[in-house]
Amino acid sequence: MSGDTFQKGIKYEIFVGLKDKDSYEEIFSVNKFKEILAEICTEKQISFSLLTQLGGYTHNKGYTTETSLRVIIIGINEEELVQLSVKLKEMINTDTVLITKTDIEYSFM
Repeated sequence: MSGDTFQKGIKYEIFVGLKDKDSYEEIFSVNKFKEILAEICTEKQISFSLLTQLGGYTHNKGYTTETSLRVIIIGINEEELVQLSVKLKEMINTDTVLITKTDIEYSFM
C-alpha cells in the first residue's frame, strides 16, 4: 500500500464513566447513553465510534470500578469537541470526562 493514500488528522477520544458523582451508582444505562449520543451526533453530523469497557479509579471514598465508555471522533473541531464533552458530562452527572488527542494518519479503503 502506498503511503500517499493516508491523510493526516487528529483522533479525539472522550472517556466517560457511568457512575453518578453523587451516589457512585450507575444510574444511566449504556443503551440510554447510546441513544442520546447518536441523537446529539446525528444533529451535529459528528462521525463517531463508541466502545464499552471496564474502568477503575480512586475517589474520595476509595477505589471503584465502573462501565466506561470511549467515544472516538475523527474530523471535529475542538470547540465542538468541548461542547460535546460538557454535554455528556452533565448528562451522566459525573465529576469529569477524560479527553485525549492523538495525531494520526488514516485512510478509508
